[in-house]
Amino acid sequence: MAMHTDLEIHKSAEELLGVAIQLVRNIPRDLKQLVGVKILDECLEVLRMIGRANMARDKRPDLNTLLGSIQVINQLLRAMVSMQFMSIPQHAKVMKLTASVGKQANAWKRSSATAPAT
Repeated sequence: MAMHTDLEIHKSAEELLGVAIQLVRNIPRDLKQLVGVKILDECLEVLRMIGRANMARDKRPDLNTLLGSIQVINQLLRAMVSMQFMSIPQHAKVMKLTASVGKQANAWKRSSATAPAT
C-alpha cells in the first residue's frame, strides 16, 4: 500500500487546498467566517478522507464522504462567483482541481468495488 501522500489524488487535493486558501483571503471578512471557513474545512475533509480510504479495506464509505465534500466545495465556489468574490478564471482553475479529485475518487471507488476481498 502506497503512502496516501504519494497518491495523485492527494496531490490534487493539496493543490485544491492551496488555491482555496488564496481565494478565501480575498473575500470580505463577514463572509470569510461563513463561506471561507466552510470551504477550507471541506478541503481538509477531502484530504482526511483520502488518508482514511487508503487505509480502509472497504474504501467506498470514505470515498462517498469525499465526493460529498467535493459537491459542497463546488456549490460554495459557485456562490462566490455569483456574488463576484471570485473571477471566472479563478473559478475555472479551482473547478479543474475539484473535477480531477472527483474523477480520481470515482475511479478508485470503481476499482475497489471490483477488487477481490482479501
